[in-house]
Amino acid sequence: MKKTRTNGFTLVELLLVLTIAALLSLASLQGWQSWQQRQRMQETARQLQRFLHGVRAWANWHNREQPLWLLTGERWCLGSGAVPAAGCDSGRRLQLLAPHPQVHIIAIEGAPGFYGKRNVAKAGHIIFGEGSLRWRMIISSRGRIRLCQVAPCL
Repeated sequence: MKKTRTNGFTLVELLLVLTIAALLSLASLQGWQSWQQRQRMQETARQLQRFLHGVRAWANWHNREQPLWLLTGERWCLGSGAVPAAGCDSGRRLQLLAPHPQVHIIAIEGAPGFYGKRNVAKAGHIIFGEGSLRWRMIISSRGRIRLCQVAPCL
């Protein structure tokens, strides 16, 4: 009597493995996209904070008032001093072009700006975000610049 031997897997087993692989790849894709969103927000926050520190230092060094302005569009531009008529250019000293087009500035409240004398500022905050994630850059009257998420900050 001859024994028949089968090699390979059945169709049901292959479909089960492919279904599990598809579910795992969908879950990892969602996690990867949320990680990318957090990275874009962190990089925008770092660049915005560095820019505000630079404007504060420039105002203190030159002992001049430096109010902030915002140009909206496809990519926002935040700057200080005179508003350019032709728009923003990347790499200018007192201008910050949006590092990521997905991250938008939602609001600027309180007309923040810096004053050179004793390194003080006009208090206000800048709310920026992407999707449902929102962060706030707070500028206090003493010139301190802080960052926090919108929900916990009151």
